[in-house]
Amino acid sequence: MYPKILVAAYKIPAEVMGDKYDLSGLEFSLLTQDYSEALSRVGALPLIFPYLESKKDDEEYIKKVLNEVDGVVLPGGSDIDPALYDSYPQKNLGKISPERDRWELKILRLAMEAKKPILGVCRGFQLINIYYGGSLKVDVCGNNVESKIPHMALMVPKYYKTHKLKIKSGSRLAEIFGKEDIAVNSYHHQAVKEVGQGLIVSGVAPDGVVEAVEDPNYPYLLGVQWHPEMMAAQEEEQLKIFKNFVDFVADYNNQ
Repeated sequence: MYPKILVAAYKIPAEVMGDKYDLSGLEFSLLTQDYSEALSRVGALPLIFPYLESKKDDEEYIKKVLNEVDGVVLPGGSDIDPALYDSYPQKNLGKISPERDRWELKILRLAMEAKKPILGVCRGFQLINIYYGGSLKVDVCGNNVESKIPHMALMVPKYYKTHKLKIKSGSRLAEIFGKEDIAVNSYHHQAVKEVGQGLIVSGVAPDGVVEAVEDPNYPYLLGVQWHPEMMAAQEEEQLKIFKNFVDFVADYNNQ
């Protein structure tokens, strides 16, 4: 049996997608193909779980869904509602989806109560930090930012190695890559400000931006700021994150 991995999809409003493509009034659930490709390549069955308005308050439904899967991936996407980390809308805040934020935080909380292995990518990584009581910088790419690293590097291919990061010795990330630093892509403008209580920082960019966090006291919880799923097709090394996650899930379920 393939390990079944729930990947949270997000809703695209009708005015963004349906109306644009002459499908007036239709809403869509969306997940970039890279997640499914990366997970399937390492022996998992990706199961896309969309935002459901009718089930947003139904925790029993979500619990039953989680009971049918072996692990959870929280993917990238839009900015996170600043109200979730006691802040306010500021200049350069991108579009937010408060309903998605609260839906995925509920999935995260219930998955953790069920001790499901969890992997967060970009936005998912930031959401993990917020769940643990941390906060975010609204923008690390503005004109007033001193760093020369283009963290929102939209001008290059998705697999492009934009910058290096330093890996913490003894961390799960160090176990995955087996070295002190790696080069990663970068497609974010929000970043971790205060690290959530109970998390350790396992990856840091040269300008100090937090690139990875872990919970050493949870069976498996890893969050990364970059997009390994985008890099995996061109950079085999980045597939190691998904292989480590899925291998753990398989062993964990056999205990």
